[in-house]
Amino acid sequence: MAASVNIAQPIYPHRVLSGGAMQAAMRRIAEKATQTFLIGTPVQIEVASGFIIACAAIVSAATAFIAGFASEFASNLTTSGVAKTLTQGTVQNQPLAFPIPVGVAPNDGTVGLHEAIDETLFVGVLGHSGTAALAITAQTMLGAIFGLTKDATNLYWYIDMNITTVANGACVQITDFVDPVGTLNGKLEFKVLHAACQLSGN
Repeated sequence: MAASVNIAQPIYPHRVLSGGAMQAAMRRIAEKATQTFLIGTPVQIEVASGFIIACAAIVSAATAFIAGFASEFASNLTTSGVAKTLTQGTVQNQPLAFPIPVGVAPNDGTVGLHEAIDETLFVGVLGHSGTAALAITAQTMLGAIFGLTKDATNLYWYIDMNITTVANGACVQITDFVDPVGTLNGKLEFKVLHAACQLSGN
């Protein structure tokens, strides 16, 4: 028996429950140096530094704190919160100016994220950290709580049906089915449990 591998996809917002909101809440927070996380990765504010980092393995209630899901790739900054911009050459007679090559994404030392709040429902792929073949969507999953686990092969995260208690890291609740019931590694809609929403003012 082996865990699900190479099945995870970026986690993204699916629906917003609050009245009148058309888009999931987003914000930009200063990124910690050397972060290389992928888009859709659960991220958190590191208590020791105050900067955004990728969530470490979520294995208990103590580690289940999610500020949101990255809306872009990390920038692998050299210094925490300080812009790292690809430049090319110099500008004549302008010693403080530098040209930025066409196509380079702007960088200001922050990273965008979709906030993990009660009103936002997200979509993720179902996986199983113990036996991959068991990751089949079932009607009984509606309302169930599960964990989130990083896919060891493609480094995205999946909903882990092998984690079913808060004590072991369950941090999301299934709210709907995106793929039909009975789908292996089907997509599910979920909300982050209120206690795991790092920025919700618990």
